[in-house]
Amino acid sequence: TATVNDGQYNHGNVVLNDKTQNNASVNNSFNNSSGIAGSNNAAGDNNQGKNDVAITSGDADFVFATVNSGQANYSNMVINSGTKNNASVNSSFNDAKGIAQSNVAAGTSNQGSNSVAMNAGNYGDGGAATINAVQDVTGNLTVNLSTGHGWKTSPVVNNASVNSSFNTSSGIVGSNVAAGSNNQGQNNVAITRF
Repeated sequence: TATVNDGQYNHGNVVLNDKTQNNASVNNSFNNSSGIAGSNNAAGDNNQGKNDVAITSGDADFVFATVNSGQANYSNMVINSGTKNNASVNSSFNDAKGIAQSNVAAGTSNQGSNSVAMNAGNYGDGGAATINAVQDVTGNLTVNLSTGHGWKTSPVVNNASVNSSFNTSSGIVGSNVAAGSNNQGQNNVAITRF
């Protein structure tokens, strides 16, 4: 049995961003990778990211691989004034093979999770690969305000993009790109083979 029990909690925070720039990016990374690649990249405040892997291989009658994952994000207050949040994945994960997972977040109180449970039994009678994943966002307050006056007003800007990435990759690919506040991204893979 291979088991991962993981939890993250983000609550009771107050964030004030005044003309702040939060930039998170993955550039020219994980190209030609093989196997399991998990990436979390975050810019800003109170962001959460995690990578969980559980792998079992054996000849027992029953083989189990389990990931239990939870994230909670609640009762946070965010005030953005003229803030810019940019999250991007550029020229990355091309020609990757196997399992490639990416979470990129810019801003406040974002969550990203990558989980893999793999189970391989050669002569077993049975088994299971299981992922129990929960994400909870409740009771948050976000206020986006422009700053300046007249023609010089600067609004809050949130940009999320994926460019020239994951091309000619094979296997399982999961990507979450988020810009702003209280976003959640989750990539889960469960594989059983006998």
